[in-house]
Amino acid sequence: MSAIVSLRGVSKLFPVQGSKRSHRAEPVRAVDSVTLDIEEGTVVGIVGYSGAGKSTLVRLLNGLERPTEGQVFVKGQEISSLPESRLRTVRSGIGMIFQQFNLLKSRTVYGNVAYPLKVAGWPKDKIKPRVDELLEFVGIADKAGSYPRRLSGGQQQRVGIARALANAPDILLADEATSALDPETTRDVLRLLRRINKELGTTVVVITHEMHVVREICDTVVMMESGRVVESGPTYSVFADPQSSSTQRFVATAVHGTPEPDTVSRLSAAHPGLLVSLGISEAAPTPLVAATFERHGVGSSVVFGGVTEIQNKILGTLTYELTGSGASIDAALAELGEVTAVERQLPTAAPAESLAPHLASVGKEA
Repeated sequence: MSAIVSLRGVSKLFPVQGSKRSHRAEPVRAVDSVTLDIEEGTVVGIVGYSGAGKSTLVRLLNGLERPTEGQVFVKGQEISSLPESRLRTVRSGIGMIFQQFNLLKSRTVYGNVAYPLKVAGWPKDKIKPRVDELLEFVGIADKAGSYPRRLSGGQQQRVGIARALANAPDILLADEATSALDPETTRDVLRLLRRINKELGTTVVVITHEMHVVREICDTVVMMESGRVVESGPTYSVFADPQSSSTQRFVATAVHGTPEPDTVSRLSAAHPGLLVSLGISEAAPTPLVAATFERHGVGSSVVFGGVTEIQNKILGTLTYELTGSGASIDAALAELGEVTAVERQLPTAAPAESLAPHLASVGKEA
């Protein structure tokens, strides 16, 4: 698989605005020394908090911004120094969808999708079949004569997607495309983006601050902070073992984790056994965990947590109440500690002398 977009040492600096002395101030590095490859035919999630540099990076990818330093390559062509006339040709192969849809209010759904085809000089007799095809593909063929104000948010975004696909782009950039939508509509739009990737072979770059979006459809994830790429890799690998503190915080919003201290206290009041949180993954699926406890004669029941699916693989954390002899429990946890993270949950209100039996390290305890 080859890279369809490559960045090499790319930085984008903006002068400080709104100050009489701004010409003396250090410029803002919106993107800072980014080197990145986006593989053809994949869905890539670029994630970060507000101000991380995500939207600036998108504008660098489609040539709307030029890098202050470094080079941007699209389909093997270095675009950083191309004149505007040649950049327009590059942009014709890059579709764009937006958070606020950016539809032309004075045009119907049909007119919005037909507009980029007219600008591109398509013959009139070719435009209608193409628009009809696109509206059918995104599931709003019955809305061709409607105006944007008559559509729901999800329908408007489908119009935006159809418009972005009009010229059959090789790359589709989705900048916070689901942020203004409700959860159910978000799922529908994400399924549509995945279908575009699978059926049309379009490379999709999703810019988002929502980790569940990445979990749902992305093959790889790129984590940005303060203009830099702080972590990147296959989505499952990043979710299963996040390295940077920013990535860890983001992953925690999309994957079930260990219970908070107040939750541990409530669970301890209701469950007299030992509470242990275990990482559930391909290496440590629930049947393996259950079989290990059973083999050591340890009683176990799940009292907290959950498991999700990422790239068709399971991932999550489950908290178990364990009963049995201390030696049997220690042996089971030591065995499980060879393949996953093990964390004994201690209620914060427990007296200090009661903690001693639980403080020994077990395997890979967190």
